[in-house]
Amino acid sequence: MLFKRVLVWSVSIIVGVAAGYGTIAAFGTTVELYAVDLNFGVFDVLVNNFTFLCLSYAAILWIWLDYLLRTDMLPE
Repeated sequence: MLFKRVLVWSVSIIVGVAAGYGTIAAFGTTVELYAVDLNFGVFDVLVNNFTFLCLSYAAILWIWLDYLLRTDMLPE
């Protein structure tokens, strides 16, 4: 069960980031255009619209992988 849960997390994160970069490439733009300029240094990279795009893709995939692999991380 632990292996399935690690698999769900890792696959959803990897595919979420790849889908985010794919979306950026499909629209012919760059990640820097989505950056939020807060002047906080490293925090600007974390609070980024691209991060939320990847997070949304990963969350959708995480829900489906949790259901398909029956890891029961989400309550019924």
